[in-house]
Amino acid sequence: MADSLVTFESKPDARYLLAGWRRQWSNGGRISSGLPRYLIEKLEAQKIGEMDRTVSELCYPFQVAGTHDTYRPKTSYLDGLPAGPLQRENAFYDAGNGLIIFLGEEPSHQIELYARAFFQGISDLGISQTVAVEGVNGSAPPDLERRINCVYSKAEMKETLERYGVQFSSYGSEGRRGPTIAMALVTLAHYEYPDVEMFRFGAMAPLYPFSTRENEQLGINIDHQSYYDIMRRVRSMFKLDLDLSELRTMGESESNQLAKRLEEIGEANAEAKQLIDRIREDYVYTPFVEPVDLDPALDDALNDILRGLDS
Repeated sequence: MADSLVTFESKPDARYLLAGWRRQWSNGGRISSGLPRYLIEKLEAQKIGEMDRTVSELCYPFQVAGTHDTYRPKTSYLDGLPAGPLQRENAFYDAGNGLIIFLGEEPSHQIELYARAFFQGISDLGISQTVAVEGVNGSAPPDLERRINCVYSKAEMKETLERYGVQFSSYGSEGRRGPTIAMALVTLAHYEYPDVEMFRFGAMAPLYPFSTRENEQLGINIDHQSYYDIMRRVRSMFKLDLDLSELRTMGESESNQLAKRLEEIGEANAEAKQLIDRIREDYVYTPFVEPVDLDPALDDALNDILRGLDS
């Protein structure tokens, strides 16, 4: 097996990495696959590297019976001739401003090998902090801020993360529950890659137990409000120069549409209204307030004033 599992064409100045995955379980609201792709396109990020063929060959099946092309690798043909090799997308993109974006495919086999490639990429680029983004579907009032769930790899990270309006997960503490790809990587970082600082932000994308005309559950398939609520935190934490106004506008529009539809359902059905109202009453989230870092001199002056008031 090759020692190197990642190949880079270039290694720009990098400090932070945002990671997400296609074809994965925890992709409610298309957060894990869609948010990295949105940023790649919006920021015109350039591909700088990818996991090697060893990962593609050992971490994925060709197909699983009954799933059609869900697991099959990408390929294309031109006038009958193959136009490219079989591909798995596990690539790193340079978005500038010290930000690297990783967009991958959840592995089906050998998570330890996949993690070795992932963390090798982080090490090769000199990344100081990594955030993985994922989503879950749940009954969340569309007009309220999304709940952001968090797990992290190093105990000393908690004090900083507490400032960013997150709820810390106790997932799996009451019984066996398999981790998401991001949770698994955070766990492996904690036990096997102690120098890595990695955390996972998981947002709840609204999905209600009502059927649409297409016989699908009522919700927001691509939840830009979750994109926005995650990126507000990431922008502040990583001190990125990012304009999030487009995400805010799209998120508000989608959320208003769902809120209007829920109001119509509640007006037509008293039982449904009770359920909608109960969901709102039970919904708990931690609001995000932009942290303010005071200049040390100003901080000392304020402490002197407070000490003077106490004397």
